[in-house]
Amino acid sequence: MCKKALYLLIALIAFILMLMTAQAIIKPKRIGKVEVLQDGWYVRYNKTEYNNVKLSNLRRLIGNGTYRSDKIIMTKTGVDFTALSDPALMLETKFSAFIVSIDGMEIEHKFLTYFERDEYVGCERNFVNMPKMSGKHEITIELLVGEDGAYNYFDAPVFGEYTDLFMYGIYNNMYIFIISAFLVIFGFMFFIIALGFESNFPEIRMLMFSALLFIDLGVWFLTQFKLLSLFMETGRRQTEAEYISLYLIVPLMYLVMGSMRNYLKKKRFLAFSAIGTLLSFLPIFLHYTGQMHINKLLWLYQINALTLIVFMFFMLFGDEKNRRISPSQRIQLAGQAMLGVAFIVNVFFYYLEVAGVMEQIMLSKKIVPVGALCMVFSTLVNYNIYISASIARKKEYQSLTHYAYADGLTDIPNRARFEKYLNDISKKNADYCIVSIDLNGLKTINDVQGHLMGDKYIREFADILEECVAGRGFVARTGGDEFVAVLSGDNLEKVERVIDEVKAALAKLNQEDPELKRSAAFGYAYRHETDGDSWNDVFMLADERMYKNKAFIKGE
Repeated sequence: MCKKALYLLIALIAFILMLMTAQAIIKPKRIGKVEVLQDGWYVRYNKTEYNNVKLSNLRRLIGNGTYRSDKIIMTKTGVDFTALSDPALMLETKFSAFIVSIDGMEIEHKFLTYFERDEYVGCERNFVNMPKMSGKHEITIELLVGEDGAYNYFDAPVFGEYTDLFMYGIYNNMYIFIISAFLVIFGFMFFIIALGFESNFPEIRMLMFSALLFIDLGVWFLTQFKLLSLFMETGRRQTEAEYISLYLIVPLMYLVMGSMRNYLKKKRFLAFSAIGTLLSFLPIFLHYTGQMHINKLLWLYQINALTLIVFMFFMLFGDEKNRRISPSQRIQLAGQAMLGVAFIVNVFFYYLEVAGVMEQIMLSKKIVPVGALCMVFSTLVNYNIYISASIARKKEYQSLTHYAYADGLTDIPNRARFEKYLNDISKKNADYCIVSIDLNGLKTINDVQGHLMGDKYIREFADILEECVAGRGFVARTGGDEFVAVLSGDNLEKVERVIDEVKAALAKLNQEDPELKRSAAFGYAYRHETDGDSWNDVFMLADERMYKNKAFIKGE
């Protein structure tokens, strides 16, 4: 187990390093042609004006985050349109409508109707198509803020060719995009695999809920980093999807934890998980009933998530203290703990940004995806251990079953297996035939030539019988020198042919190896020849006929 876990850990680290290296080295050439409009802005915040502003410093100049109904006008002169065949502006907006103008002429506006109606406007990555022009021009962006705390820090617009801006957006978020796509695809495939087991084992339920959690995390990352809007028109729904997927993490984590440790039967866990789930769905309900925007209760969700993390560690510490956690579960829990710690770090830097202390660093944004990968790694290790244990249990069961139902000398089914087979086949209304077989001369061989020769006789006959009946019916050794064969279906009429083939094979073996004289007595009976449903009656009739055949062979 340790070796496999080490290999998976190496693969995980290699995957993360590969992503980081690819983003650092593989840079499309045209990305260098885009212009990040960071410096030289004239900004009017409500009635206050600022000149020659660097947008990353705007929060410090204003002294606070923005509030609902704030109006921010940002103007930059000297933007060069020369040599651009399809100029565009990539603009990230947060809970606000916007108007973009060139030289005082409006080019595009978005979400104004929603803003005027006080309806919800989310966070979007917007692409504004510009007219093809030559020379340098003035760009003005007017932001109409719809939520308190929408802008704690301001992202600089990016200007250039439309296709270059698209590549710029992909490249700058390639690390997140690949992880998100991996989580969604892996989660979906893992969920299908888990469904295929059709098992009520806690491990399988845990794997299914983990798969759903991975899909949800992938969707959250895609929407949090505004990557969906690169590929589709999301309108104002991307942020709704972001918060819904974020709020669903807590219920899914409770399900993963509860199914893994079988906590779902404990009242305390059920109480916490029920309250946590209700608190997660409350913002969604209030949002779609028009009572409160979905982002307003983010603080409540964060408290809810922190409560889950503390409660999870509390419950697991008690189990670890009482030694009720298996090694595979420790690995799974380590992955969940990594995700929980990553979430705490992310929340810490988020509130530093809200307070204006510092802009949220990229590490704090990327640490949650890394935590999610750690949980994927731990789930894969746990899954590998579960599959290995399942295969071992299956082999052990097959081995025990084989020993219970196999004859020790010949390795063909024994009497217990014969009786089970007859009990099963008798439940159907179909006819069948039982052939009772008794070896001739076995006692004499044992007494004169020894039991080793007698065992040889038995094994050779079992091989011949199994070969002649193969594909036609069932064979078993029911006693020392007693064998049976059962034929049914289309093979009912082949009984005499099978008996003749066995006799012919014995005769041939006698010629090749005359050391033993091999022969057998046969008797058979059909189900329809007896009254009632007892297979034993059929067997007794076949046995009776076999003894008559044996007496005939002896000349009695």
